[in-house]
Amino acid sequence: MTATEAAIHTTRVGELITESLKASEEYQKPVVISITEPSSGLKVDAILARDGLRAVPKAVFDEYRNAPERRKGTSTLTRLESLIDHINRFKDSDSVLFAHDDRKAPRLTAVLDYHSQGADGAPRFGQHRSVFAFPLSDEWKAWIAADGKKMPMIEFAEFIEERITDIETVDNIDDLSSGIREYIGAARISNIASASKLMELSNGLQIHETSVIKQANKLSSGEGQIRFESEHTDANGAPVDVPGLFIICIPVFAHDGYYRIAARLRYRKTGEGIMFWYDLWRTDLVFDDAFDKACTRVKEETGLPLLVGAPE
Repeated sequence: MTATEAAIHTTRVGELITESLKASEEYQKPVVISITEPSSGLKVDAILARDGLRAVPKAVFDEYRNAPERRKGTSTLTRLESLIDHINRFKDSDSVLFAHDDRKAPRLTAVLDYHSQGADGAPRFGQHRSVFAFPLSDEWKAWIAADGKKMPMIEFAEFIEERITDIETVDNIDDLSSGIREYIGAARISNIASASKLMELSNGLQIHETSVIKQANKLSSGEGQIRFESEHTDANGAPVDVPGLFIICIPVFAHDGYYRIAARLRYRKTGEGIMFWYDLWRTDLVFDDAFDKACTRVKEETGLPLLVGAPE
C-alpha cells in the first residue's frame, strides 16, 4: 500500500468511527418513559438516558396546578393563643401535639398531618406543622442572668433599683406557696424584705460606696448588718441592715402569668470590698410549672393528645 493509499484508508476509518459514535449517540438520546411501582401500581414518568434512569420531579408540574396537592410547611407562632387558633383551623382526628421540655429551648409542635392511629393506620407525610417556641420574659431573663453573680456593692445597688418593680411586698406569709414557706422556715429567716426595704438598702449602699467596711455580721434572724466607717466625717460607724430574703414576682414566659420566687440575699467581705449576690430558690420547679400549665391549656383547647418529646 502506497503512502497515499494509507492516508486515504486512515481518513476513511476515522470517518467510520465518527459516524458510528454519532449513530450510537442518536440511539442513546434521553427518552421519557412510564414506570410502575409493583406493590401499589403507582405510575411515574421517568427519563431514560445513558447515565441511568431518573424520575421526572413533580415540582416541574407545580406551576401548572390550580392548587397544591397537599398542605405542607411549618407555621411559627409567637403567642400561645395564635398557636391554639392555628391548630384548631387545620387539625383533624389524627393530629398530635409534641412538647419539647428542654428548659433552655422549650417548644410545642403540632403535627397536623400525623400518621393515622393504629397498627393498620395509614401513614402520612407529617409535613404540615405548627410550632411555638416559648419566649422567655424580659424579667425572667434579667433575674436568671444575675442569679448567683457576685457584684460589687454599687453594682448590686443599681441592679436592685433597676428591677425594683419586680420585688413584691409580702404582707402575709400564708400567701406564699408551701414550698417557699418551708424554705423560709428551714433557713430560719424571720423577716422578708419589702420593695421599700430593698430600696433603702440600695440607697444605703450607694451612700457608703467610698466608706471603709468596719464589720459585716450575720444575725441569728437570717439577716445581716454591715457597719461602715466614714472617710469624710468622723469615725462613727453607720450600720446598714441587710435582709436575709426577698420575694420577686415575675412571669416565666412573655405574656404569661406571674410567679413568686424566693431570693436569698447574700454578701461576703473581700479584699476589694463587700460583694453582694442573690440565689433564686428552685427556679426549675417554677419553670416546669409554667411550661406544664401552657401545655395543658393547648391540649385542652385543641382536644389533641400530647406527647413529651420530638416528632419523627
